[in-house]
Amino acid sequence: MTEVLLLEGISAFLIKDSPEVFSFHFKRLCYMLANYSKGKLLYFEEPHVSQNFYKAELCLDNGSIFILLNSSYTFVAFASSVQYFDIEFVDHSLSSVVDALSNEFRVLSANSLNQRLVLDERTHNVLNKNYLNKAELNQIFHWKPKTVGDVIFNFWD
Repeated sequence: MTEVLLLEGISAFLIKDSPEVFSFHFKRLCYMLANYSKGKLLYFEEPHVSQNFYKAELCLDNGSIFILLNSSYTFVAFASSVQYFDIEFVDHSLSSVVDALSNEFRVLSANSLNQRLVLDERTHNVLNKNYLNKAELNQIFHWKPKTVGDVIFNFWD
């Protein structure tokens, strides 16, 4: 059975009592990951008007990795590249460290995030199992994301 990741408010559009995500906790997690991996946290970016997620870049011996956190839910993802409207989600060995250090965050797999988003233009619905609200569906049909990850970590304004 596939778990539903497309929860109401995941895209950061029109939700009443959205769960609170605290940037302090995510920053602390990023610093712990940097310390654990003997890497360096290069920067930390808050969500803004056209980005619904926190983003941190961690420099490691073998290159850098991006750590993302959805602004509404404590869903974390790793990415090898984060460009405007183009995120390359990856599975990373630090996922197990996140699980060990914190039960507050949930790391999503690249496979889950890269799952194709199936849209029904006729009924204006997303066919993937979801609990998205009307405002989110409107945004999806406007921006035409291709994957589940493109909804969870988006650049919509």
